[in-house]
Amino acid sequence: MSMTERGGWWKSPRMLLRTILQLDDTPHSIALGPAIGMWLGMTPTVGIQMGLVMLFAFLSRPLFRFNVMAAIVTVYVSNPITMVPIYWFNYKVGTLFIKGMVSKEHFSGVMKSDQIRDSWTAVLTLIKDLGWPLVLGSLIVATICSLMTYPSMLALIFWVRRSNREQGGGSEKISDDADTAMAISDTVGDDGIASVSEGRTVTAQSIKTLTNAEINR
Repeated sequence: MSMTERGGWWKSPRMLLRTILQLDDTPHSIALGPAIGMWLGMTPTVGIQMGLVMLFAFLSRPLFRFNVMAAIVTVYVSNPITMVPIYWFNYKVGTLFIKGMVSKEHFSGVMKSDQIRDSWTAVLTLIKDLGWPLVLGSLIVATICSLMTYPSMLALIFWVRRSNREQGGGSEKISDDADTAMAISDTVGDDGIASVSEGRTVTAQSIKTLTNAEINR
């Protein structure tokens, strides 16, 4: 994705997180999206990350499904503000395993180059000028961050949804239970017995008691 397309997101991390939490999908699918987006966002693939998300979603469809929008939103973790510190940290991690001779001044110069603003040119420039230490370090950091993102997002999604149910779902549940009881009581015949879908029977008096209890709870 281009740098100019990211402006609306990286200026408001809270909006980014809120967008993910408000997605209508299963908790697993939503949490898996940011994990994949985080992995791509931490790699030197600036300029093509959105395309990689779409490609990965297509290739992985026979095996598993993840929320593509959540993944696309999360790749904005690497942006014009965070790109230099993220990639420099990744490069330094890579130099623990592969010798690297790039100075921080040269690194900053490469990151500020006009070539970085283009898609594939940016990736090729980063690999050519900064070498394999950046690639290896990025893979290590991206994997760790991705593994941490999934359980963190999953726990956050469950917490938010549980909080929403506790704040606004209590009265709705009582109303639904009462409506169910009333619907069952309407099926009571003259003999005072109503058949329930599970094969059990309840008396008309017990249904009325249940209805009153739910309404007055």
